[in-house]
Amino acid sequence: MGGFMKKTMMSMLIIGALCSSAFPLKLGLEFQTGSDHLVGANLRITDMVELKPQIGFQASDNHGAFGLAFSGNFYLPNLGDLQHYAGAGFRLDFIKDSDTQFGLDGHYGVRYDINDIFGVFGELGVLFDLAPSFFMSSYKAGVGCTFYLIR
Repeated sequence: MGGFMKKTMMSMLIIGALCSSAFPLKLGLEFQTGSDHLVGANLRITDMVELKPQIGFQASDNHGAFGLAFSGNFYLPNLGDLQHYAGAGFRLDFIKDSDTQFGLDGHYGVRYDINDIFGVFGELGVLFDLAPSFFMSSYKAGVGCTFYLIR
């Protein structure tokens, strides 16, 4: 029975090593400010695909909002050390004393990883609010940073 367990463990280690090289997963904690103030995760599934679930808060004397956002980015060929991407996302905003808003966005961004732990990025795009009524924002812009936890 001991030989069977050793073979099973060895097989699992080999499969894990092969899968980790086939799917280079990176996980980071991300902060973004600009037209949106968001905190969330950056899950880089492959060298070309990234998923970003995020939450946002806004508070002032007469305004309060809580938002959920999710976007996917598709990386284009690198520009030297710069990585650039195009993406789309959706958001759901719960606003104090107002209707819930749902919107879609399209954006373009540039990322620069300073080292294995820290990266910065900037995005520009267009935001479409679909509910409760249609409204097209003139822009969506922001800058942020990512602290990579798993690389």
